[in-house]
Amino acid sequence: MDQNRTLTKRELKALKRLEKLDQQRQEKSQNSLKWIILGMGAFLFVAFFASLIFLAKQNSQKPAKLSSNGWVKGGGLSASEGARLRSDSGDSGGSTPKVTLIEFEDFQCPACKTYHPIVRDVLNSYDGKSFKLMFKHFPLTSAHKNAFAAAVAAEAAGAQGKFFEMHDLLYERQDEWAMLSAASAREKFIAYANGLKLNEGKFVKDLINKDLEEKIRANQNEGINNGVSGTPTFFLNGKLIQNPRTVDDFKKLIDEELKK
Repeated sequence: MDQNRTLTKRELKALKRLEKLDQQRQEKSQNSLKWIILGMGAFLFVAFFASLIFLAKQNSQKPAKLSSNGWVKGGGLSASEGARLRSDSGDSGGSTPKVTLIEFEDFQCPACKTYHPIVRDVLNSYDGKSFKLMFKHFPLTSAHKNAFAAAVAAEAAGAQGKFFEMHDLLYERQDEWAMLSAASAREKFIAYANGLKLNEGKFVKDLINKDLEEKIRANQNEGINNGVSGTPTFFLNGKLIQNPRTVDDFKKLIDEELKK
């Protein structure tokens, strides 16, 4: 056969048709491969996040490793003992209650301010011997510039037996100091201390007390080690819970624990 002869029109059409069919087969094969890859990627993506959700759920069901270092109310404490600081020395801060609610909080956090009256009403709903509320510091310093200083101010008031009085004032008057400069916020805290009739000299000295700062950082580290990333974060009998929205939502969870 002559290799150099010119193809007829019919042969050219047949060749083009074969080339087109071959191109279509290649495109179909590429599309199939693309969908297979996309399907596998979607499956792996869903499986990955499903495993994260499963692990998060499993972890939330495990009791956290929380210390007894915090400020407590309830649990059999008398009115004068309502601000006792629990330490790792074994002091339980009153009797051992059946249910303990722990809140990691930030005094400059708007959500914590919203939860403040809710948590207070939850505490007032129970016999102090069966229920205890513990507060731990978790100032979000990257977002709230005065949060750490506010925590120190609360600790400084606590050193004179009025932690919870300062605690309540910081939330009730959050709008007064939250956006101030550090120096102006400090003056506000001193004014609050005077209003609580604290020894101003001691209070001012304690505002730079490294031991008080260390207590706050210890709470922060404890929170980080137990998965706390925002505020408020609550643990009920050592287990992380989704933030209840109302007093009744809190009571439902607490009552379930009391029945156990």
